Amino acid sequence: MSFITQVTISVVIYFILRVFYKSESSLYISSLISAFSYILIYLFTYDLISILPTIHFMVTGLSLLFLFIAYNEIIILERNILKVKKGELILNNPFPVEKNYKIVFKILGIGLFFLSLGLISGFSIQTVFSANLILKAIFTFVAWFIYVITIFGIKYLNFPMKYATRSLFIAMWAVLGAYYMNSYIIGS
Repeated sequence: MSFITQVTISVVIYFILRVFYKSESSLYISSLISAFSYILIYLFTYDLISILPTIHFMVTGLSLLFLFIAYNEIIILERNILKVKKGELILNNPFPVEKNYKIVFKILGIGLFFLSLGLISGFSIQTVFSANLILKAIFTFVAWFIYVITIFGIKYLNFPMKYATRSLFIAMWAVLGAYYMNSYIIGS
């Protein structure tokens, strides 16, 4: 079973739990169970050859998983905002919209944390610092810079949480795209 298949299975587990479990803590519980299921699927699929490659692929997969969770939650939020603007009432939404944006912002922070752990474990696996690894480090530092600026903007400049979450989400996708394009360009 490939790495992407494992992440996809965990994302599907998240979607199933999120759809069938409707409560205020459903986002937390479904995120936690899907992350735990990814770790179990990975450990079940691959033998523990070495601790560093295992950690590297686990944290990389978890960063992808949390990015997809954030994507799903942003889509749900945008759909709910459109319903409210049309005058429809949302009766079964367990979180207020602004609180949900704060939660998604935290989920993106967790995804960035796992992405950083993936970079650190990648540094420890490599004996020679290649151009690929250096570019990934630069992209990760750019993502952290954007995250810190966004937090600063929220705390001190009254930057709305909705726009901060959207901006950080786009920045995270750009960093992830740069990671894979960098691997593709350097690898070919």
